[in-house]
Amino acid sequence: MRSPFHRLLGLLVLGGLMAAGQGGHGFGPVRPVELPDIGVTRHDGAKLRLREVLRGRRTAVQFIFVDCQTACPLLGSLFRKVDQALTDSEAQLVSISVNPERDSAERLADWRKSFAASPRWMGLRVEAADLAGLLAAFGQESGPPTGHTLQVFLVDGSGRYVARTTELPGAAAVAAALRVDAKRSEPIPAEARDAATGQALFEGRGGVRAFVGTDRLEPQAARCSGCHGTTGDGGGEGKTVVPSLRRTALTKLTPRRGGPASAYSRETFCASLRSGVDAAGVQFSPLMPRYEIDNRSCAMLWQFLTKGQ
Repeated sequence: MRSPFHRLLGLLVLGGLMAAGQGGHGFGPVRPVELPDIGVTRHDGAKLRLREVLRGRRTAVQFIFVDCQTACPLLGSLFRKVDQALTDSEAQLVSISVNPERDSAERLADWRKSFAASPRWMGLRVEAADLAGLLAAFGQESGPPTGHTLQVFLVDGSGRYVARTTELPGAAAVAAALRVDAKRSEPIPAEARDAATGQALFEGRGGVRAFVGTDRLEPQAARCSGCHGTTGDGGGEGKTVVPSLRRTALTKLTPRRGGPASAYSRETFCASLRSGVDAAGVQFSPLMPRYEIDNRSCAMLWQFLTKGQ
């Protein structure tokens, strides 16, 4: 049980944090830092690489832990406001736990749910052995409460840490920083990097949500390579025919599924993944998942599928 002194101290700290948050600390640039490519577990249990999560989308990062009762509710409330403000943006929010011993994926999922988080806001668990290095990359000390900060960190579309706030920022400052990509294009990563990220998406390592009907698929069931083959050549099983995803098959004018001849462009390919309708307006097989994939990630997938084939 907490003593009256500790309860009073908590209220004083909370009051100070609320005052800081009302003022809204803006972002200051830092020398860009390449973040370590460590394994992470997303709130839905998916095993990913940190660079896969961060690359391709502008990201705001915060550090939290589920049992925190002072600062973390404020951080969660901040990201909820930012989340609600980003309906026109492909940016994302990431809450990373600094208490991996207790914060399982399930606990992070419940924590997100308490703030009505949208799919653009994810929780991540880092293995204890990797936590200190990750925090050091962001200029922080390790472990709660010393690794627990009110700062918000900005990661660019290349997966580099590029800016931070000095304290708890206002939601408007975070949303404005994340919208930069929509108003001013950042340098596009090198072609080889795009293709490598596209390959990760093709192999189901990119964290893209997929559905058959209203049922969400597990990552291993949603990966493109599972049906289309590791090289995208297609094939089939029984009476089920799986088309090729190689460049010539996608871009050559070809009749598909009994419809008129059509060819895919990057734009129509990405639209088809989301809608389940091909370039000629013919419905895909009901076995074909529908993907919630952003434009940049889909462009990288297209780059991988169509490079030099």
